[in-house]
Amino acid sequence: MKFRSTLKRRSTAWSAIGKRFRKLKGSGPVPQGKRKCWLEQRRLPVRWQNREGLRVANDIFRRCGCRDENKKQYGARCPQLAKDPKHGTWGFYVAAGVDPATGKRRQVRQAGFPTQKAAREARNKVARSLDQGTYVKRSTERYGDYLDGWLERHKVTGKGLEATTYDNYARYIKNDIKGTELSRMLLSDIRRYHLNDFLRGLSEAGRGAVTVRRIAAVLQGSLRAAARSQRIENNPATELELPKVEKKPVQAWEPAQVGHFLDVAAAHRLGALFELAMFTGMRRGELIGLRWADVDLPTRTIAVRNNRVQADGRIVDKGTKTDAGQRTVDLDDRATGALIGWQIKQQEEQDAGQEAYSPSGYVFTMEDGRPLKPQYATRLFESLRVKAGLPKLTFKGQRHEHASLMIAAEVDIAVVSKRLGHSSISITSDIYGHLIGSASRNAAENAAALVPAKKAGAHTLHSQAPVTA
Repeated sequence: MKFRSTLKRRSTAWSAIGKRFRKLKGSGPVPQGKRKCWLEQRRLPVRWQNREGLRVANDIFRRCGCRDENKKQYGARCPQLAKDPKHGTWGFYVAAGVDPATGKRRQVRQAGFPTQKAAREARNKVARSLDQGTYVKRSTERYGDYLDGWLERHKVTGKGLEATTYDNYARYIKNDIKGTELSRMLLSDIRRYHLNDFLRGLSEAGRGAVTVRRIAAVLQGSLRAAARSQRIENNPATELELPKVEKKPVQAWEPAQVGHFLDVAAAHRLGALFELAMFTGMRRGELIGLRWADVDLPTRTIAVRNNRVQADGRIVDKGTKTDAGQRTVDLDDRATGALIGWQIKQQEEQDAGQEAYSPSGYVFTMEDGRPLKPQYATRLFESLRVKAGLPKLTFKGQRHEHASLMIAAEVDIAVVSKRLGHSSISITSDIYGHLIGSASRNAAENAAALVPAKKAGAHTLHSQAPVTA
């Protein structure tokens, strides 16, 4: 009688469990093999709603990689799982609604967690993201393959990267990133420490701090785009450990050396190019992209509107480097005279070339009228520098020469910044701060000299008697 009473109580309990299970899972009896599993999960959150209002069920399991005599994995059937609690790994699956395209049920399944607690926490995180509509499917794409597609998308859309920046990024990806362990990693497996280790390895291999920072910009830009397009959940390229760049003083010639160089350059047909570079501070691309339509000789001004650069093996015209780069530059007498002389010379070349000459509208051209290439201007400057016997200086150094001459002449830093086309005065101060110091002292003396002394016995630094104790 006692046995029958116990059996009846157990049957009633299982009947109540079955009713609750059917209420959560749907109609139908509780499968015999699922009862224990379901009872274990009563202590876990088993119901989640995604943004479509669909019920999200989930489960946690344990399995291992042991194989039987036929070399098939036991999985959850391994007998060691019941004997050894540390044997195997944990995993979970979460029902994720229905695929609207196929009408089939979707499921998120992950495994390889060392403990049940780790699997449960990961399961809850996935379930919450499904509930909030922010779940990102684990990517199986390798980072190197993703970089190729990311760069190609920039090339097709033409957005986000300048032509020269695109070329630099393509070179860094090909020479420094592709073929490394980082490029072979799955996109979703990359963590911040992987990126820091990669950048540290570049520094140890002898790459300069500036180059490492530029490569880091590729990592940051690509992974930011991956997170934005929901290929990965979070961007791991934030707050990277980047090498410090030591600021070196801007190299410049003395005024006498500048004059000597311009005297040597005047013998070349393109001597006016270097006159403008030294006395306007225009960038190389702005100089060779300058058109006669942007030059107003009567008012002695130049409207800087164009920038001619080399990108992807082609010479292209684009806008100025920044919005502040679009500016009007005043010309001095010497630069104006050089431009007038060059205009006459260019017209003579056109008359001599006749049909072989191709008018392009550019100020500085080859003998047949074709516009200059950026590298040609750089090589020409270097050959003239060597001919003049002057210290090494880059083409961009002429821009620095103009800035240093203006600062030495005590021109206001705001005027210098605007003339150079900098987007802010702070950029000018950072680059030329070491030159501004001496000019500031001279300005202080000149300002004080404008104020007359009250009387002949006014105090000055030199007139004060030494103080005795």
